Amino acid sequence: MAWSTLLESHDFHDWQASVQQLLGPHTSRIVDGPANRTFRHRIRSAKAGPASLVEFCGGGSFVLERIQADDRAVLWIPTCGVIQETVSGETLLPEPGMALWIRPGTPLTGLIGGACAGVSIIVPVNLLQFSEGEPWRVDRGAGPMLLNPFGRYRSASIVALLHNARDLVQAASSPGLAPPMPLLLDGLIQHLREWNRPDPWLHHPIPRAEQHCREAEDWMRRHLDQPFGIRDVADAIHVQERTLQVSFRSQRDVTPTEAIRRLRRWRQQSSSPPA
Repeated sequence: MAWSTLLESHDFHDWQASVQQLLGPHTSRIVDGPANRTFRHRIRSAKAGPASLVEFCGGGSFVLERIQADDRAVLWIPTCGVIQETVSGETLLPEPGMALWIRPGTPLTGLIGGACAGVSIIVPVNLLQFSEGEPWRVDRGAGPMLLNPFGRYRSASIVALLHNARDLVQAASSPGLAPPMPLLLDGLIQHLREWNRPDPWLHHPIPRAEQHCREAEDWMRRHLDQPFGIRDVADAIHVQERTLQVSFRSQRDVTPTEAIRRLRRWRQQSSSPPA
């Protein structure tokens, strides 16, 4: 598997035509006149068995409105910048380190501003069925799901899913160094199927590593207006620094230091005055 360049252009209309071909019917428009002069984009694609990978990379300010096709779902893996997605009045902000799982039939409006990049893993719905001959149900009321390893909903499962997805993307760049493609794709599909099942933590004890992360994050949030380090957090929740490091790596895919930075940044963004 290797990347194939489909488009490299400063022309917004060229980009519209390529997106139409890859993602299906949509409506898109430049947000303002001057942004059109800075518009630039590259689109590459690669095959992963029955699934497809599409890499979008570029800059500009524009709006993209679409309805996800009924025959495919998309896992969006951002690598640079943030696309603001709005679904039924709810705003989702997938940033690098997260992902957005877009179910078939979902209407979305994306606002792109400035430089952004990422990969869409396009998954045919027949791969998502639980057993042979059983169709995968299109749940139009479910909407997309923000896969955020820094939240409290199946964080360890999200970390494992994102690792698998990144390995799949990496295989497009280094096919000789990556694990076998069918193995990567099977693992990813298995993770994606789980999002139609109940959260296992609803009826079972929360793992100790997850509990450490939650207690640490609660303490961090209460003390964001004060200087503190990893040792302070570990002492506050009565664990060793090493234990805290391992817990955050396994449950959040970041170090405690990175978690502190993200919480401070999110606090600053939420308290910033409107532009």
